[in-house]
Amino acid sequence: MNYEYPLLNKVFKHYKDDKIDLSNFCIYSCQHLLAPQYEMYKMFIKFGLNPKNIFALGKIYSSNTEIINDLREIGIQVIQPEFYGGSFDSEHKVNCEKLASEVSDNNINIILDDGGYLIDALKDKNIFFAVEQTSSGFRKLENYKIKFPIFNVARSETKLTQESPIIGRIVFERVKNYTLDNKLESPSILIVGLGPIGNSIYQIFSEEKFNVDGFDIEIERKKLLLYLENNKPDIVIGATGTQLLSESDLTMLNNDHIYHFISASSSDREFPVSNFRKNNFIHGDVKYKNFIFVNNSFPITFKGNKYEATPIEIEKTIALLMGSVLHGISRKENLGNGFVDVSKELENLINE
Repeated sequence: MNYEYPLLNKVFKHYKDDKIDLSNFCIYSCQHLLAPQYEMYKMFIKFGLNPKNIFALGKIYSSNTEIINDLREIGIQVIQPEFYGGSFDSEHKVNCEKLASEVSDNNINIILDDGGYLIDALKDKNIFFAVEQTSSGFRKLENYKIKFPIFNVARSETKLTQESPIIGRIVFERVKNYTLDNKLESPSILIVGLGPIGNSIYQIFSEEKFNVDGFDIEIERKKLLLYLENNKPDIVIGATGTQLLSESDLTMLNNDHIYHFISASSSDREFPVSNFRKNNFIHGDVKYKNFIFVNNSFPITFKGNKYEATPIEIEKTIALLMGSVLHGISRKENLGNGFVDVSKELENLINE
């Protein structure tokens, strides 16, 4: 796919005029290793960052093999972990801690994180600043006492208002294809979690005339189980970013109805799949009794492709990440510690 990444180039030019030099920095990142992120890393190198000082920890469910090879070819230190079939969060925590053990306090270190686990693992290290891009990461870290600034891309206006409908549309298209592939005619669908992403998913299914209902995350679990038992939705889409059901919860549901569980949030934490996996195949469906954990309970938005959305759709998020790193280096003000807002100048630059 030939795409010129005009927004990334715009942000690059804006900060290039500030004569930013990254030659003395190290970036420790946890990212989806996809084509747009590859372009971001290349631009960091154009600012003088030594590729040997870029550590890119991939997520097992969202990394593309071709992109991993491309990153390694330009000298970036890619850490792509094996998948052993356990819960993603437990395996990812260990991988972040392994990476943290290699971080030197003698360097000027920056963290670029997706999910909060890498920031957590490095919170006692000498960190200049960090960038967090997910709401789940924000929730994980918001009550921690962090001794460095964290640019809160997750709660930026651009990401909340513009990325959520994009994710909602991807979820819709993939769920629709799943229903066609599995001959589920007129399925009833329940969206659990009505935050920005869950609400976007709900609105699209409603507009497309599907039989859909929404369930707010604030409602207690017993009421959710009662809903599942009484209404028997065919498809349950988790968009909470937290554990939605436990293994013991499944025993409370009737075995005379097939439930298709689909995750629309990071990780595999929405549904209790790990004990039912029989192999370490990442993107297959897992079946247990009358439950089907679609895409191994990993986010339906990731299937191992180089592009999971079109570059033009996802470029604003990548521009926010890259721009936040560059702004953090060029800033003159003292931001204090913990979460800080993304620069309004950067958001205006991206959206004008």
